Amino acid sequence: MDIIYAIRELCRGEHGFENMFDKAKSQGKLSQLTGGDREAELFETLLYGNARETLIEMINDAYNFKQYAVKAHGLLMSDGLSAMDAKRALEIFFITFGFPGYRNIETSETLIDEQPSYKTVYEGEVKDGKPHGVGVRNFYYQGKWSGLDECVWIDGVMYGYDYAKELEFGAFEDQKIGFVVGDNFVGKMKVITSDGEEFDDPVTKFSVK
Repeated sequence: MDIIYAIRELCRGEHGFENMFDKAKSQGKLSQLTGGDREAELFETLLYGNARETLIEMINDAYNFKQYAVKAHGLLMSDGLSAMDAKRALEIFFITFGFPGYRNIETSETLIDEQPSYKTVYEGEVKDGKPHGVGVRNFYYQGKWSGLDECVWIDGVMYGYDYAKELEFGAFEDQKIGFVVGDNFVGKMKVITSDGEEFDDPVTKFSVK
């Protein structure tokens, strides 16, 4: 199995994303899923090595992920990875969780959920009839567009870098940017209002032992 799909498979189910950071619960599972691919070892170095805390900081401040990536790259090299392997370990994380510049859609399907007053239209990667992979989900309320999420879904639940838009009071279009775990933003959510104001909206931090 490809490393990207393997990581998403590892994250399926309740607390799967959090359990990925637990060495006792997850170490070696990526190697099993990928048939011993060396990239599983690179990714585990990111999860469990010197760059671990910086990775968690990055999740909690995803809008500024590039500055954390520079620090994490150096820490991965202190764990013995070459510059190219350190870059690849970070790239795997960015692709898996849909960071800007790393969003690859290989297949696209449309899923529609229509209720009396609202409708959602998802376009993107699908597995077992659920959003699974990179996609965009638009929301409609009483026939009018009301928002969207551009994110990664794992088994129908959002995990990853989310670019969201919401229509406030039917007129003001706010942008919300950050990292989502289990459909909820974590850490600092960047809010950009329709008049150009920008501010950080702190929410519950992502933390693991």
